[in-house]
Amino acid sequence: MSTHGSQPADAPSSGHSLQERVRQQLTRFTDAERRVAQALLADYPVAGLETVARFAKRAGTSGPTILRFVSRLGFQTYADFQNALHEEIHVRLQGPLTRYPSQGHPEKRDLTENVTQALADNISKVGKTFHQDDLQEITALLCDEARTVFFLGGRFSHILATYFHHYMRELHPRVRLVRDTSAAWADYLLDVKPGDVLVTFDFRRYQADVLEFAKAATAQGATIILITDVWYSPIASLAHKVVACPVEIPSAFDSGVAGLATVEIIVSAVVEELGTDAKERMTTLEGLRKSFRLGQ
Repeated sequence: MSTHGSQPADAPSSGHSLQERVRQQLTRFTDAERRVAQALLADYPVAGLETVARFAKRAGTSGPTILRFVSRLGFQTYADFQNALHEEIHVRLQGPLTRYPSQGHPEKRDLTENVTQALADNISKVGKTFHQDDLQEITALLCDEARTVFFLGGRFSHILATYFHHYMRELHPRVRLVRDTSAAWADYLLDVKPGDVLVTFDFRRYQADVLEFAKAATAQGATIILITDVWYSPIASLAHKVVACPVEIPSAFDSGVAGLATVEIIVSAVVEELGTDAKERMTTLEGLRKSFRLGQ
């Protein structure tokens, strides 16, 4: 049996989603507890809302192991664990109106300082929580020219997908942005092959059409890289790699700055990994652009 798990996980008030905390603690659980964690992550949060007996059956373990797992996460009872899941679901589903400021208007200077500090904190958190092993694996997938890389976002996060795609098309010969409305997305799914990569952006309130596209791409053998918020999109259960971005600022709307920072980090890693190959491709592109302008 593994010797991991001797240390308690973060307390429930750590500020991270349960899903994120479980992922971060995987190597610290015992083998039996790790099976519970994997069962929870595979169908989150549904698995954790089941009875202890049903959850244990799903994980192929025992009721006492479920309770030890919950205790390892810092909860005194299984009911406390489930209450935390319910609260997290409530936060997930919050829209702008729910978060709309209810107090008086702050001074403009204070508002600027508060928002600026929150944005800076979010970027700093990305830098601290984006594990190097994950970055290296994501980079390797994106640098593999045998794979076509698709980019997909939602109503607002489509901007991030577009931004990422614009960078990558200068570095990689096989990248595609999933455009238009979801009614036309089947045209893109037609070209998804085993081994291809789907980079998906999905933030709360998570979009059903983005989830369905990810499910279909997975069924066709695509590898999913998900960039989401700290509460995790349902696509996380399909994803090979998940990057969680803090999004909260003192506003009715969530911030996309941490998502943008994540894109910048990954693009920098891709440029570094490709080295002279990327430089030669970009040099050729600049030459073509120049010739095109002169020919007009």
